Amino acid sequence: MNFFLSINKKYIIFLLVSSIIFFSGFILLTILNSVDKEIEQNKPKISNVDITNPKFAINSDKQKIFITAKQGNFINKDEILLKSNVRFKSKEFSIKTNSVIFDRKKQNAYSDTQSFFKSKNTTIISEGFDIYDKGNKIIFYGNSSVKIK
Repeated sequence: MNFFLSINKKYIIFLLVSSIIFFSGFILLTILNSVDKEIEQNKPKISNVDITNPKFAINSDKQKIFITAKQGNFINKDEILLKSNVRFKSKEFSIKTNSVIFDRKKQNAYSDTQSFFKSKNTTIISEGFDIYDKGNKIIFYGNSSVKIK
């Protein structure tokens, strides 16, 4: 009977030490995992966008047209691709679209995505537009719908 009690003590000690090691390892892994998540959250986000919330203006003789967007990417030194909620706004009109190529040097803009033009008495929905001559002239491309009040 003495032998039987000594075996049980060894098994009990073995199970106790194994449990302590297991729970210590589990706690250590949990702490390391939370540290990794914290480091991941603090990392700077690398984006494929060159400019966030770009703002430009076209200065013509007649009016000033403000351009805003959510994202922008440089195509070359002068041209910028504006994406996501692009808006042209002046005192006379506004244009909304999703993608525009804006030339900062010539102060021209071109879009081949669906565009919504709105002024006091006119609404135009087109497949694209071209603003040139420093904002003095606008041409609408593709299938267009014009509503005049």
